[in-house]
Amino acid sequence: MSAPEPTAVPASVETRLAALEARIARLEQAPLAQPLPLPTPPLPGELLAPLPLQAPAAVSILGGLGRVFLILGGAFFLRALTDGGTLPHTLGVSVGLIYALAWLLPAWRTTRTGEAGFYTLASVLIAYPLLIEATTTFAVVPIPGTVVLLLILFGAHLAVAWHRDLEPLAWLATLAALGTGFLLMARTHAITAFALYFLLLGTGLLWLTYGRRWRGLRWPTALAADATILVLTIVAAWPGGPPEAYRTLPATQALLLAMALPLLYLGSFAWRMLQQRRVINAFEGVQTALVLIIGFGGAVRIALASGSGAQALGCSALAAGLGCYGAAFPFVADQEEVRANFNFFTSLGLIFLLLGSPVLLPLPLYGLLAALLGLTATALGLRFRRTVLIMQGALCLGLATAASGLLLTALRAFLVPAQAIGALPGAAWVVLAALLTSAVLIELQRPVEGFPLRLRVVVFLVGTLSVLATAGAASILALQVGGAPLAKPAQLAFLRTLVLSAAAVALALHSRHCPGGVLRLLAYPILALAVLKFLLEDLPLGRPMMLFLAFMCLGAALILVPRLGKPRASETSPTSGKV
Repeated sequence: MSAPEPTAVPASVETRLAALEARIARLEQAPLAQPLPLPTPPLPGELLAPLPLQAPAAVSILGGLGRVFLILGGAFFLRALTDGGTLPHTLGVSVGLIYALAWLLPAWRTTRTGEAGFYTLASVLIAYPLLIEATTTFAVVPIPGTVVLLLILFGAHLAVAWHRDLEPLAWLATLAALGTGFLLMARTHAITAFALYFLLLGTGLLWLTYGRRWRGLRWPTALAADATILVLTIVAAWPGGPPEAYRTLPATQALLLAMALPLLYLGSFAWRMLQQRRVINAFEGVQTALVLIIGFGGAVRIALASGSGAQALGCSALAAGLGCYGAAFPFVADQEEVRANFNFFTSLGLIFLLLGSPVLLPLPLYGLLAALLGLTATALGLRFRRTVLIMQGALCLGLATAASGLLLTALRAFLVPAQAIGALPGAAWVVLAALLTSAVLIELQRPVEGFPLRLRVVVFLVGTLSVLATAGAASILALQVGGAPLAKPAQLAFLRTLVLSAAAVALALHSRHCPGGVLRLLAYPILALAVLKFLLEDLPLGRPMMLFLAFMCLGAALILVPRLGKPRASETSPTSGKV
């Protein structure tokens, strides 16, 4: 049986197979398409790390800490040699300080900020504790040498921080220097030496940061100097002498250091504002108040406790006050942005004059000086339109009335019997004249636009003081002229009613001719005071003739004050242009 013949493949099938093979070949030769990347789930370690640390940063930080540990290890090796007696204490301390400072050379030369920071950190951690032990435990460095070494160490560390622009290291060096100074001052009781150290540290950083950077560094050093001088003045002026640990404290050195605090800081502030034409800032304002209270006030306490130096202190204060006023007037006609400098210098000058004068002058002469200052300040304030001068003048006039006895005597003229009033002191008449002159100047030279609110309050107080002082002086003068008849209670009561009524009428008449003045507001309060005084004093006495005269005075005043208080028609007409 023969095999079957193969079946022939149709031509169409062969064509399709050839086309399919060609298509497969083209697909095999084409590049494969890249699939889209699928998000991979985080590993468990990545889920636990909120801020991943980059390898270079970790290497830098850990490497820097390793260098610090190795450097500290070398320092402890030197300490072990010193404790074991291999190195004498003096040589061991010297080598240790040189070793600490030597690491500032690579910190200065390196171009890497991180390495410079770690080298400086190691030097700080070695130098200051070593100096504390060298001064207290080993006692190989005297106190003056310790102060010099502290300044050298701080200057070297701050120079590297300044050169590498590392403000955190500057703060570290500053706080380390301050802490070391306070610790050594507490252990050694050498308060004068470390007071000088803090003064040099504070003023040095003040000048270093003027107009540059890192201005915050001046705050802790200034406060440290203030605190040290405060402790120094408390100890030097301690009742019964300094405590046992400070028995050798010289009062002269304490006085000089207390005066050096305002001298150094205020001199620096004045130079900056005068030479560089800079405006006073917040630090200068706060530090000025502190150095005046702590420095100058402490110097006065020391001088009074020791019984010497008060005269020289008073003369210095007067000279400083006059110098401050001289420094203020270059700014009197200057731009608005430097007006704060004028206010600063004039206020400082007034404080020096008012604080220094009582040390040199008795109270009556002090009152005369304060009255002269008040009158001058008021006139200049009105002339140059300076509110601060008018306010300072009011303060001086108020102190003058108290120091001269004018205020107390004027109040007694209305409150006590005639036998207890007494005569008005001679200095009080001069102060009264200055007070009235200032009030008249204010009323006549007031600005067309009027005073600001705070100045109106000050002027009103000055006017009230002037009216009450004048009324009291008039009562005293009438008692001196009238003699015994007016010294009787009923006559004295009528005299007081007459004076107050006349004062109310005079103020109303003044307001008629000066409607914009501040004193016009006093007419009705003075009239109300007269009525109240009549009800409380005149009526209980019950003398018909005196009551008749008192009723007549009060009645006339009650009629005249409202009528005289109205401005004239020409002053209120629309065509006059006046208010």
